[in-house]
Amino acid sequence: MTHRWSLAVAAAVALLTAWTFISIAAMYDARNASVAAREPVFLAERQDEGAVARWIPHSDRVNNRQFLVVYLAPSRADAAPPPGLSRWPAPGEIFVSPSLLDQAGRDQLTERYGRIAGTIGAEGLAADQERLAYYRPRTDAAFDRRDGLVAISGFGVDKQQMVVNRTTRTDTNYGKWTDNDFFILAACLIALPAALLLLLAVRSNAERRDRRLALLDALGAPRSARAYLLLGEAALPVTVGTLVGALTAAATTVVDVPLPVVDHVLKADVLARFRAVLAVTALATAAVVLALVLVAQLRSRAASETAPRRIQHRFGRPIRAMFPLAIIVAVWGASTARDDAGAGSSVGLAAFLIATVLTLALLPAVLAGWAGAGGRLIARHGARRGRPSAIVGGRWLSTRPVLVAQLCAAFVIGLGLLVQVQVQQEWIVQRTHGIANGVTAPAVVVGNQLVTVRGDAQPQEAQRFIDRIGPDDVLTTYTTAAGRTLVATCPALRSLGQLPTCPTTATPIEDSYTTINRTGQVLQHDTEISRPRFTIATTPPPSGEVDGFFVLNPDGDSGVNAIAGTAYRELAKPHISTPGQEWIGGGLAGAAVFDWVLSFGVAGVTILALAGILAAAGIFLSQIRSLGVLTTYDARTRLYLGIAAWNLALPLIVSAVIGALVAAFLGTLALQIRRTGEVSVPVLSAALLGVAAIAAALTLLCGTTAARAVRTWHPSKD
Repeated sequence: MTHRWSLAVAAAVALLTAWTFISIAAMYDARNASVAAREPVFLAERQDEGAVARWIPHSDRVNNRQFLVVYLAPSRADAAPPPGLSRWPAPGEIFVSPSLLDQAGRDQLTERYGRIAGTIGAEGLAADQERLAYYRPRTDAAFDRRDGLVAISGFGVDKQQMVVNRTTRTDTNYGKWTDNDFFILAACLIALPAALLLLLAVRSNAERRDRRLALLDALGAPRSARAYLLLGEAALPVTVGTLVGALTAAATTVVDVPLPVVDHVLKADVLARFRAVLAVTALATAAVVLALVLVAQLRSRAASETAPRRIQHRFGRPIRAMFPLAIIVAVWGASTARDDAGAGSSVGLAAFLIATVLTLALLPAVLAGWAGAGGRLIARHGARRGRPSAIVGGRWLSTRPVLVAQLCAAFVIGLGLLVQVQVQQEWIVQRTHGIANGVTAPAVVVGNQLVTVRGDAQPQEAQRFIDRIGPDDVLTTYTTAAGRTLVATCPALRSLGQLPTCPTTATPIEDSYTTINRTGQVLQHDTEISRPRFTIATTPPPSGEVDGFFVLNPDGDSGVNAIAGTAYRELAKPHISTPGQEWIGGGLAGAAVFDWVLSFGVAGVTILALAGILAAAGIFLSQIRSLGVLTTYDARTRLYLGIAAWNLALPLIVSAVIGALVAAFLGTLALQIRRTGEVSVPVLSAALLGVAAIAAALTLLCGTTAARAVRTWHPSKD
């Protein structure tokens, strides 16, 4: 029974694993097709006769998340707009993707850019979650001052050439994940666990089949007869499992499927084009599984013994000695791999990583070794208290402790690795917010109290912007042959520190201030247009060009958006940011990469847990025949539920608690290296609750199955 269930589950998982790779290929093919269709086709400089529009890429940020803003304006009335737009935006209008509209809000986008003309259609987006905007500025100044290619003859480039040459200008995949990255991730975190599940399923409950095959050998049956026996037993469950997997995969071609953890949706219309491939994949999967059944179990005639082959599992002194040694090395590595530890840091970090992997790899075997001793204690406890279920369950556990290793391996290894990923992600998030080693960066303390507006401006544009904001809140930067000069009124200059007198001509900043406050320090060092040795003045230099502004902002986020709106109205192509926002946004994008690792990792751990459960259930149920005689004394289901609880549930729960403690300990060591972040208690709690639910379900399933099986037992010669 368990062999058939294992084959069915393994076939379904194998098909869904193959479908995962097909989905990745389909997702990237559709993404590349959408990006290629909206790519601009540029005309050579000063050859604008065939131009249909002018096009410039730009970027902006909302809530520390970067998105692409395309400046565009048609050159001909009959020009076709880019894919996804029903018409060209009018001056001061913007088309936005639905995801950007949801994240930023209509009021914020309207205040910043102007009227929202509509949303970009699905055909113009690489993914539903893409943040993209098409903006037509109020004037053509941004296009006229652009150095480089501006005029385009239309939209759409060759997809294959774009992918090979990596020439895209509109791909908003800031994480730069390629299809190969996803293939590698899926292979490591999903395909390998699926292969393990398949191998365990093929050999599940193998003792009885080995007897039958050995008997056929002894009777002189040909190899084909043994093959027909194996195929006849496996054909139905493999077919059922493949059909279930195929129907599940086919459902994704009809209904959009949101992926866990990550902000991504598998689009049904993208996968629908691969239905024919799904049919071929289903046939190939069934054939591969059946072939593995034959290869793994079809024995040669020389192996004619009728006794089942056994593998001796020993968890002896070497493993018990290596496990504490690995923990000691991990502690030493973490203590020497501090961020500021110098040359020894890399050695300590390498030692910690190797010891962590070794600790997690050895833990299932160590738990199995402990389970043998624990099984004997359970049996003694049952004998003292007169509990047959504890006696049987404990003795089974002591004779087959490998059951514990198979049960808990997926959980303890998977949870340990997931905790390490969570700790690293937490560190990246904290670091990108300016918190490292318990210290908050000055740029984060100043935050949005200082807004940087970067971009060239003509004198009249700069003056309009200053007048709109207020002269006492704006510091203008000029680039001259002598360097960069900061020009502002006396009140604005005094907001940076203690300034005894306001210089009318350019004076080095360090000679002007007696002390510089945090805002002044951030202005000097932590923005895109900062210079440590600014000169300051209250009057503009006789020669110089405006290349940016620092705006004092006491109004928080609403003030930032108001400043951005004024900049977009008065300046040609401004870049708006707050101190540290560049590396905060990049760091958050980097941390989001770990979401994909967690998502694929959860799937892989689930598959491994399924493999362990099926293997453990097979071992348990293979021993049911020895319980048949007990039915003459006690045929109640309660007895067999108790045996399952002592033999399966208790070891699984105890192993889970120990595994969670080890995972938390290793995570804490990783925090010692980073000195920021924390181990997620909700992750550990959710994992333990999940294991408890699995233990209860496994006890109920195996206990009731055993009770039904032994009631039909009768003495036999074998």
